[in-house]
Amino acid sequence: MTNTTRHAAEGMFKRSKPEQGSDAAKLQDFLRRQVLRRRAMKLAEMQQRLEKRTAGTVGLASFFR
Repeated sequence: MTNTTRHAAEGMFKRSKPEQGSDAAKLQDFLRRQVLRRRAMKLAEMQQRLEKRTAGTVGLASFFR
Protein backbone atom coordinates (compact mmCIF):
# COMPACT_ATOMS: atom_id res chain seq x y z
CA MET A 1 0.00 0.00 0.00
CA THR A 2 2.67 2.51 0.95
CA ASN A 3 4.74 1.66 -2.13
CA THR A 4 1.75 2.30 -4.37
CA THR A 5 1.14 5.68 -2.75
CA ARG A 6 4.80 6.60 -2.91
CA HIS A 7 5.09 5.65 -6.58
CA ALA A 8 1.99 7.68 -7.40
CA ALA A 9 3.42 10.70 -5.58
CA GLU A 10 6.80 10.31 -7.28
CA GLY A 11 5.06 10.16 -10.64
CA MET A 12 3.30 13.45 -9.94
CA PHE A 13 6.49 15.36 -9.26
CA LYS A 14 8.87 13.62 -11.65
CA ARG A 15 10.08 15.68 -14.58
CA SER A 16 8.78 14.48 -17.88
CA LYS A 17 11.24 13.02 -20.35
CA PRO A 18 12.36 15.39 -23.09
CA GLU A 19 10.45 15.18 -26.32
CA GLN A 20 12.08 13.84 -29.43
CA GLY A 21 12.77 16.25 -32.25
CA SER A 22 14.87 19.16 -33.36
CA ASP A 23 13.72 21.54 -30.63
CA ALA A 24 14.25 19.12 -27.74
CA ALA A 25 17.87 20.18 -27.18
CA LYS A 26 16.89 23.86 -27.34
CA LEU A 27 14.11 23.27 -24.81
CA GLN A 28 16.43 21.44 -22.42
CA ASP A 29 19.01 24.21 -22.71
CA PHE A 30 16.36 26.84 -22.07
CA LEU A 31 15.05 24.98 -18.99
CA ARG A 32 18.59 24.56 -17.64
CA ARG A 33 19.29 28.29 -18.03
CA GLN A 34 15.93 29.11 -16.44
CA VAL A 35 16.78 26.99 -13.38
CA LEU A 36 20.18 28.68 -13.06
CA ARG A 37 18.59 32.12 -13.43
CA ARG A 38 16.02 31.34 -10.72
CA ARG A 39 18.75 30.07 -8.40
CA ALA A 40 20.85 33.21 -8.96
CA MET A 41 17.81 35.42 -8.37
CA LYS A 42 17.01 33.59 -5.14
CA LEU A 43 20.60 33.99 -3.90
CA ALA A 44 20.57 37.72 -4.78
CA GLU A 45 17.29 38.23 -2.90
CA MET A 46 18.64 36.37 0.12
CA GLN A 47 21.76 38.56 0.05
CA GLN A 48 19.67 41.74 -0.11
CA ARG A 49 17.52 40.61 2.84
CA LEU A 50 20.65 39.77 4.83
CA GLU A 51 22.18 43.19 4.07
CA LYS A 52 18.98 44.95 5.13
CA ARG A 53 18.84 42.90 8.31
CA THR A 54 22.46 43.61 9.25
CA ALA A 55 22.12 47.31 8.36
CA GLY A 56 19.15 47.56 10.71
CA THR A 57 21.00 45.92 13.61
CA VAL A 58 24.02 48.22 13.24
CA GLY A 59 21.73 51.23 13.57
CA LEU A 60 20.14 49.79 16.70
CA ALA A 61 23.51 49.02 18.27
CA SER A 62 24.70 52.58 17.85
CA PHE A 63 21.37 53.88 19.15
CA PHE A 64 21.74 52.07 22.50
CA ARG A 65 25.32 53.21 23.17
